[in-house]
Amino acid sequence: MVADGRPGSGVVWARVEEGFHVATAHGVFLGYVDREADGTYFAYNRRSRPLGRFPNLVAAMTAVSHAHADSVAEPAVIELRQVRDASPGSVARWS
Repeated sequence: MVADGRPGSGVVWARVEEGFHVATAHGVFLGYVDREADGTYFAYNRRSRPLGRFPNLVAAMTAVSHAHADSVAEPAVIELRQVRDASPGSVARWS
């Protein structure tokens, strides 16, 4: 599928568990939607900041997609590094 520039284009949603959905686009985490006990949905952006409460899943998913499309910043670069194991019982020091 080729992204066409519309909000939501190229977004893939995965249902992690009942009531919890996660959005990605081209391998980049966009945000998530969580269903509340009262049946409404809370949408969160890629930094887990709330986007609002919505009456249905589609509205919450749309909010996540639009928040990503409106974002002007590039996705944060995540760098994984292996930390050297300090001697047992010692305190690890960060450089």
